[in-house]
Amino acid sequence: MGASEKPDVLADEDLGAWTPDGRFDVEDALVGEIDLGELKAAGARVLRSRFDKTRLAGARLRSLRAADVIVADADWSNADLGGAQLSRVRFERCRMTGFKAAEAKLEDVAFVRCKLDLASFRGAQLRHVTFEDCVLDDADLTSAQLRETRVEASSLRRVLIDDARLRAVDLRGSDVEPDGDVTALRGATIDPIQLVALGPLLARGLGIDVRD
Repeated sequence: MGASEKPDVLADEDLGAWTPDGRFDVEDALVGEIDLGELKAAGARVLRSRFDKTRLAGARLRSLRAADVIVADADWSNADLGGAQLSRVRFERCRMTGFKAAEAKLEDVAFVRCKLDLASFRGAQLRHVTFEDCVLDDADLTSAQLRETRVEASSLRRVLIDDARLRAVDLRGSDVEPDGDVTALRGATIDPIQLVALGPLLARGLGIDVRD
């Protein structure tokens, strides 16, 4: 469960240095500490590459195709990847507040120690995805599909989950406080401590009146 395949990326010394171009097609390249916040490149392609301290805050990369990519210590706050397809991508220690991945498809993607508060995965499809030690407070998972996904040691407070569909989603060990239709958690695995905390919300969502 969670990301099962790691990105296939060459060592840094074997990657070519990337320089900006109009199309933003990146292949077998190392993208370093550069500010690409004004970038608008629909349908861009990124393959077998690494981003290190790269700033893409506010960039528009709709319908991006990315495979075998590592992104570390980067700022992707408010980046718009709506409709993107990400496969074997790993984000490490990234700032991604307001990150937009609506209608995106993510498979074998890992987010490790990332700040994803206010992120939107509305209508997205997540399969074999891992969130480890992440902040997902106020995120939007409305109508998202999550399969074989693991959320570990993360914070999910006030997360919108209306019409979300979960299958084999492991939430154990995380702080889970959903907003909206709590019955959308059907298909998730939680631990006994989480069950106690979620009890009142589950009762309310099922129309159960609990009284002394």
